[in-house]
Amino acid sequence: MLPEVAVRMARGRWCGSHGVLILLAISVSGGTALGEQGAETTPGGSDQVKVAAVQITGYTKLFKPRADYDPTEAIVDYTKKAAADGAQLVVFPEYHLGRIRVPSPVTERIGRAAAEHRLYVIVGCWELLEDEDFANAALLFGREGQIIGKYYKTHAAVDQYEGEPAYSRPPSGRDRQWLIENDPEWIMIRGDRFPVFDLDFGKVGIATCYDGYFPETFRLLALNGAEIIVWINGRHGQVQDFVVRATMFYNDVCMICTNQAYGAGTMIAQWPTSILADCSEAKEGYITATLNLGGLRAARARSRNARQRRPEIYADLSSPR
Repeated sequence: MLPEVAVRMARGRWCGSHGVLILLAISVSGGTALGEQGAETTPGGSDQVKVAAVQITGYTKLFKPRADYDPTEAIVDYTKKAAADGAQLVVFPEYHLGRIRVPSPVTERIGRAAAEHRLYVIVGCWELLEDEDFANAALLFGREGQIIGKYYKTHAAVDQYEGEPAYSRPPSGRDRQWLIENDPEWIMIRGDRFPVFDLDFGKVGIATCYDGYFPETFRLLALNGAEIIVWINGRHGQVQDFVVRATMFYNDVCMICTNQAYGAGTMIAQWPTSILADCSEAKEGYITATLNLGGLRAARARSRNARQRRPEIYADLSSPR
């Protein structure tokens, strides 16, 4: 059971929420990627799960330091708030933690908050790798505080290019440092798989920002078993609800989307096409809602589309053009 903690509004303000407090007794079945130390739960997952999403500005796409800024302060505050509200998972935006090693003191502070409040946390960062490489990473913390899953962004959202076809190669005459400071996704290490993490309330897949504009991303996550797709963003402008609705309709999934507060569109969405809660303005916000996974699972079990797919004729989907 969740510890009793005082409800405290951290920074920002409410953007609207729906759902009621659901107290869950559910069991861990092991993370797909990295495994997890078990929580005190019962087998089989839950038909309903309350989740939280945070729209906040942390570190951004460009590697620019922020003086006297600690990105974990908001994570700790909102994790406490989400636990007090009965949420089992709280999701933050892309890039938020900036350039870090994993693990590091930054991830250890988040892990302690996740363990103290016994809930899952997902947050984005630039993960520093060996030989000065880096990746756009989404980190999944388990109820015990360990990093139990990780997703690397698979599609590079580059801004500047030269030559034809458009976006086929980076601008010439620019060294690595210029690209790091101005268009880092040209040279980031890109992911090459779509893992799904078997949490104690259901199966969760992760996509990052530009990944969501390739329908194959969401379809592969669904085919890999995801019941909830978490789509973290760090963009100016809105996360479009029509993309979210179409994704849920075609793939039989629920969705949790986050964005940085210089954009908007953080939302929690219920299959088949309902937006339960959202942050529609470009400012900091926090939302919660309860997802009905029971209805989703029942629909999947009797899905005509799922039974009548013909993957043998879909080869062109993976052919270069």
